Amino acid sequence: MAGSPRGLLRPEGGGAGWRWLAVSLFCAAGAGWFYLKRRGGLFAAARATERRIVIEETRSLGNRQYLVLAGCGRRRFLIGVAPGRIQLIAPVDEAPEEAKRKEGDVPDDDE
Repeated sequence: MAGSPRGLLRPEGGGAGWRWLAVSLFCAAGAGWFYLKRRGGLFAAARATERRIVIEETRSLGNRQYLVLAGCGRRRFLIGVAPGRIQLIAPVDEAPEEAKRKEGDVPDDDE
């Protein structure tokens, strides 16, 4: 009965080739999942353009305390971070030297 449909469905060699194919596909799917997870997901590029909060600078004060300069859009904030606490210290407009240069009070270093 070599010509029967049952004989056509069962490959020669006891199905070892099918097992290798299944294991290979499983490993490829796992590697793909790991890659997407590391990259940030399927739509990471779309989400990256939506992010508006940026950590511009961080300074350690010791004992797990930090000063963080964070920006959101065109606004900037100085934030204090300590274990169990995050506190807004002050909104930051622009550096005082830059403001004075715009007014003409302080000459540039190049002059």
